Amino acid sequence: MGAALGLLGAICAMAPVTPGAGKAPILHRYWPLYPRPKTLVVVRDVPDRQAGMVLHTLAGLVAREASRGGSEMVWGDLDHPAYLLWRREMLKRTGAKAVTLPLWEAVRRARARGVVRGYILFRYDASDRPFHQLGEVDASANVATSLCASLGAIAVPEGLEETARARGLQRLLDVRGMTEEQCFEAYKARFSRKVLAMIDPKVQECRAEAVATGAFVMSREGPLYEKALARLEPDAPILGWGIGDERRLTEPSTRWGAFQTATNWCLNLPPLSTEAPGKGFTARSLQPRPARSIWGLKWEDDVHYAAFVMSDGDNVQWLMGNFLMGENSWWGSPDRGQAPIGWTICNTDLAQVCPYTLDYLRTTAKPADDFVLMTGGYLYPDLYGASRPSAGAMRTHASRMAPYMDLSGIQALSANFTEWESPAARRSCATMAEEMPGLEGILAFQYSPYTAGKGQAYWVRGAKREVPVVSARYAIWANSPFPNDGGPAQVADWLNAMPARGHVATEESFSWVIVHAWSYFKPGAAGGAPEPALGTEPGSARGMAPVVWTAQRLQPHVRLLGPTDLLLMVRLRLRSAETLASALVALGKQISARPTTVATRASSASLTEARARLAAGAYRECFEAGKRAAALLSGPAPQTTSVPQDGVARSRGAAGVRVGSGQVAPARPSRSAPSHLRPVGRHPGRGRSAAP
Repeated sequence: MGAALGLLGAICAMAPVTPGAGKAPILHRYWPLYPRPKTLVVVRDVPDRQAGMVLHTLAGLVAREASRGGSEMVWGDLDHPAYLLWRREMLKRTGAKAVTLPLWEAVRRARARGVVRGYILFRYDASDRPFHQLGEVDASANVATSLCASLGAIAVPEGLEETARARGLQRLLDVRGMTEEQCFEAYKARFSRKVLAMIDPKVQECRAEAVATGAFVMSREGPLYEKALARLEPDAPILGWGIGDERRLTEPSTRWGAFQTATNWCLNLPPLSTEAPGKGFTARSLQPRPARSIWGLKWEDDVHYAAFVMSDGDNVQWLMGNFLMGENSWWGSPDRGQAPIGWTICNTDLAQVCPYTLDYLRTTAKPADDFVLMTGGYLYPDLYGASRPSAGAMRTHASRMAPYMDLSGIQALSANFTEWESPAARRSCATMAEEMPGLEGILAFQYSPYTAGKGQAYWVRGAKREVPVVSARYAIWANSPFPNDGGPAQVADWLNAMPARGHVATEESFSWVIVHAWSYFKPGAAGGAPEPALGTEPGSARGMAPVVWTAQRLQPHVRLLGPTDLLLMVRLRLRSAETLASALVALGKQISARPTTVATRASSASLTEARARLAAGAYRECFEAGKRAAALLSGPAPQTTSVPQDGVARSRGAAGVRVGSGQVAPARPSRSAPSHLRPVGRHPGRGRSAAP
């Protein structure tokens, strides 16, 4: 057992990688990196969730054996377009050969290799309790899963015991009468301190990763949860998602310096975790868009700047599945590209457990798409590590996130606070700014309401400069009781009424709008205002469509930017001297590093002019001269993701949707997602549960 735990520690430890040219950053791994298999055993036609428990605990044992030098992995087949793509890409990159077997034949194959020693008998929770909701719980499935790794056993429900015995498997343990508390107290020395699994006993998903990592598996908050969290190493991930209220699950983990990952509907994580960022995937593969700079902005007066940011990007299972192509509401929406949008993403997790997702985002991104790191997991920065303050969990977490941000070219961070402007929140923001030199700003929202800050901002001192922390001014959220939350028409009216401040920009010159990913709206009758809707109503939509409906109602003085450009504009207009001085220093270094040419001489002359304008306090003239210098050095400066003066394009034809640049994006057919891949989301009650 000691050797197994030592191996788990080794594969979870920090490892240097090479993201392209230059010095290799050190990327900390929360999740194991498994060797490339030679054979992928694909198991199809698993009839129900009880058989699924057998399958996924088997997959975990096989993955655990692979980390010790085995050559196989097990894949639970499912007909979801994203997972079909991930499997094709995984087979292509690893060169593994796929072999399709029935479930019990796959068990026999693993037993013949000594991977499966027997089974643990449990009672499946067959109650009517909805997934992830409180109620009567039989947690013996979690007890069995917790002990599979140390016993070399698969978990078998009562109804399948005879099938297991008929195939020569021996019962190693009966846990039908054992509680999670009893399991933890009796066997806690066997469980990993690097990860904790929170899984509804009714759910088969993500159990393979739980077994492979040797995690303790439990279901809900309470005294046992506190004990299990206290035992974890600081800055550890929580696999899956538990039963009960969202905040009552997330606040204790946050206080103990652990973060939620919302991996509860994830499948096949071990075979998707064989490629190291920077090795199996180059840095370019994981960079959705080039880095932005102030030279790509346009200095304007008498305008109001705004940005839309989609919520819930800390949700790993959603981004691996329905976010991309299981439901055409978000990334797969035919409306994507018509208006600038910031997508919050969990790139630190995805780079480890499914880098294929980041590669897909890169290859399919449009100019209007921007990316924001969602705090490297679901946590409340103002409470992170409060129960163990000497551990420095927030600093550790921020320092581990920074290389992943650099790898993916992400310059903006979104953070969910319990109190967005409290002293603790300010300290946590300063810590993140100190540890993330490339951070341009923090988009802050509060757990309830998201819009508590009403667009206010404060600044914190970072590693080299001050960093803005800008609160959400409005939210596109159906049926919300909070005053700054509303539908597309209402939010558009609010933005249109914001002041355009002429030559002097203030905090009121900037707004970012958080878009509740799960809120449905439907177009109003005869072109009227969109209204809240149920998902079952004809014409209703969520995700990207309400953003476009809002953008179509904006007046010409409202300039839509991507969130990274919005933060750059905040820096440029509210901290002009410092921002321009820093940018000119960087520009001077670029010119000095180039051979002397006509272009570099002209660029140097414009830089000299920019420095003179800066010294005179003529910031706009300094900016224009610096912009010319940058353009001369590298060609035309990239444009911002702003919408044309007349707003987003409004025409829609049979061939597709006309985007802001004048290009035509083909419409995508609607696809239905399997019920077990339903996204997990925050609803008006601020609870996280399986969404319809």
